[in-house]
Amino acid sequence: MDELMRHGRINGAAHYYQNAPRASKLASRRKKRMEKVAAYCGTRNLYADMEMSAKSLVANSRVDRIHFFIEDPDFPSELPDIVQVHDASAQTFIKPDAPSNATQYTYMALLRAALFKLLPDDAAVLSLDCDTVAVADCTAIWDAPLDGCYFAAVPESWMDRRGTVYANAGVVLYNLAKLRDGKGDEVLQVLNSHYFRYCEQDAMNWLCQGRIAELGPEYNWCCVVNKGGKPGPRIIHYAARDDWRGEPEAVKYRDMTWDEAMARHADILA
Repeated sequence: MDELMRHGRINGAAHYYQNAPRASKLASRRKKRMEKVAAYCGTRNLYADMEMSAKSLVANSRVDRIHFFIEDPDFPSELPDIVQVHDASAQTFIKPDAPSNATQYTYMALLRAALFKLLPDDAAVLSLDCDTVAVADCTAIWDAPLDGCYFAAVPESWMDRRGTVYANAGVVLYNLAKLRDGKGDEVLQVLNSHYFRYCEQDAMNWLCQGRIAELGPEYNWCCVVNKGGKPGPRIIHYAARDDWRGEPEAVKYRDMTWDEAMARHADILA
């Protein structure tokens, strides 16, 4: 662990897709890889928050597809076609006796480390906590340089970095293609054998040191992330707050209908 933690950070210097194949035979596959994909993982007690957050993302980005990984065959409310629902209750990536798997909540949080397997046809995915609200156009997050990096996220300001990066996992752009080089399997193995206070967030930060790209704080505007300077927030994260559901941004998108969210989405696409 000490050797890994001594690695410095790197910042991607080129767009992840710049070397995508040009052959016409692979054109449709290339297009699919470039889709703006997002994912949420949550247990039943988080379904309402998950839906609220997803509506805010649809209303404030050019997202193409959203995945809900839940613990039921169906979602309790009607969703638009842009949202795909997956029953993850029978997943085998995180063992029932995994040291960090103390509650159903943590098993779903840990499951985010398996997105590279759950979404085998995608090269990248934006993973969001259910207590996040997009409040301004955040489409550019999918264009974050990932070349050589396993993920991009916002560093937490309270950490004594000492040449390392410790990023908050509430908003993460995962490089799924890169994680398939064996690192993703390594993360899952460690999660199933060691206890981590902050679940997959700790494991990913530890094992991916030297391959973490930094996002601007506007994409994870919260109490544990540096909020200094401009621009203002694009995604608000109510990390560690119990009273966040009454905040105006959360109420706004909880009350918004899917038709209204999709209408705003159409305006952004126009």
